[in-house]
This record gives sequence, structure tokens and C-alpha cells, in this order.
Amino acid sequence: MRYVITGATARTSSIVAEGLLDQGKDINVIGRNINRLKMFSDKGAIAFKADPSDGNALTPAFKGADAAWIILQPNYIPDSPDFREFQSGLIRALIQSISKNGLKYAVTLSSWGADVNAGSGPVAGLRDMELAFNKLPDLNVLHLRAGYFMENMLGYIPPIIQFGKVPGPFDPHIKLPFIATKDIGDYAVKVLTNLDFEGKVIHELHGERDLTIAEAVSIIGNAIGKPDLEYEQISNHDFTKALLDSGVSESVAGLMGEVVTGINTHHIKMSGIRSVDNTTPTSFEEFVNNTLLPIYHKALAGL
Repeated sequence: MRYVITGATARTSSIVAEGLLDQGKDINVIGRNINRLKMFSDKGAIAFKADPSDGNALTPAFKGADAAWIILQPNYIPDSPDFREFQSGLIRALIQSISKNGLKYAVTLSSWGADVNAGSGPVAGLRDMELAFNKLPDLNVLHLRAGYFMENMLGYIPPIIQFGKVPGPFDPHIKLPFIATKDIGDYAVKVLTNLDFEGKVIHELHGERDLTIAEAVSIIGNAIGKPDLEYEQISNHDFTKALLDSGVSESVAGLMGEVVTGINTHHIKMSGIRSVDNTTPTSFEEFVNNTLLPIYHKALAGL
């Protein structure tokens, strides 16, 4: 049994690669920088340097493989003039590689909101990926629709240090399905090891529990010794303007504004009910203590 790991140095992919290697599995890892793949090849993985949009370069990595972990990487290019077209190019390259090699199993990293056909920003690209993979008749595919990454909160460290508050565009009363990328990776390792799915399957991952952005900020504040830390909602207009002012392209800023509107209006939401099978173990408190706090203290020390 041989596995392919796309975007191997990305957060979730690195967890999947390490998890399979720890089990003694044979894996091929793909990345744009061969030197960054050394941490996997040193443990026995076969490394392939390939641009994710180049189907001809990706194809050799899938040769002889039985199953693959699939992500669209990179998932964010600030200055992309047409990010949706870029996503389409990634999907075409993956379909080419999978089709030429007759891959039998794939687990994809999708997202909450992939069930809606419009108004979901960059999540629309993940929906397109799901639909494209579902058209491959001989491929058994499991789409993991994960919630809101806890790691997104790391981006708030600079304004916390600089301004003592957290400005953001999300409605402070909307519950978000916060999930740690480690839990996504661990779940992917489990299903890739078992390969007990067939056909075209969707599985949501809701995280440990839903939290509002304001509740998440309060947890951060208590952890860093700032119990009065507050979340301050800014308008979507001001949010997208700030993105544009920082050099983000109109394409990407528009998509990011769209996903904010989708979440704030409940257009983007989990379609299933929380259950034991879609609830993951890492709490937001654990994430803050184990991941956010060390980065926060390192940033403070660098001032």
C-alpha cells in the first residue's frame, strides 16, 4: 500500500505524512521545495518536487499509489489576480494525475460551506474539487468538510500586541465550528489507514465545540493575562478595504469579503448535526495553551 501526500509541508498534510510514516507506511510526498521535504525523506518517504498546478509534474508522484491525501495548496495567494481560476488550475492538474494513474482512494480536505453553490468565497474552489473528483467513476473518495481552523486566530497576535484588542469582520454572536488542524490530520490518518469507505462520501468535522469569535477572544485574553481583551467587529467594507490597502488583490479581497458575509448570514454553516463521529478532541483552550501562547510569547520577546 502506497500513499501520496499533496502539499506535504502544509499544516494538515505534514500531520498526515508523519502519522502514516509512524505506522511504517510507504508514502510519496509532494512539495514545491525539495529541501523542505527532507524531514519526510529522512524517514523513508519518496519526495517529489512539483508545482501543484503542473499536472505533468504531479503525475509521476501518483504512479503506483493506492491512496492519496488531497489538498488545494496554496490555499491563499494575496496578490492573485484571479484566485478562482488558480484553484481551477490546481483541480485540473490533480484530475490529470489521478486519471492517468488509476488511483483507487482519495481523502480530500474540503470545508464547511462546500455544500452551497454560490456566495462562499474561496470555499467555492473546494466545492469544485469535490464535484470534479466525484466524476471519476473508479475513484473512492471521502471529502472531509472541516470547520473554522483554530490556527486562523494566530493572525490576531499582532493586533493584540499592538492595539490590545482584536478587530475582525465576524458577527460576535455567530457560533463557529472551531477545529484544530491536528485533529483534521489525525482523522485523515485514520481513514487513510482503514480505507473503509467506497463511492463518493462526505464527512463533516465540527471540532470540539462551537464558539463565537468573542468567546474565543475571551479565552485568549485569560490565557495571556489580559482578561479584558475584547473583540471589536469591523464592517465588511472596512475589512476588504484593509485587505486592499495591504496589497491584496481585488479578486482575493472580494472572495474573503464574500466568505465573511456567508458566515455572518448563516449561509455558510455546517449542514449536519454534531455527533460523536464528527466531534474532535482538541479544545480551544488546549490550542491556545499549546500553540498560540508560545507564538505570542515569542512575538513579545522579539519587540
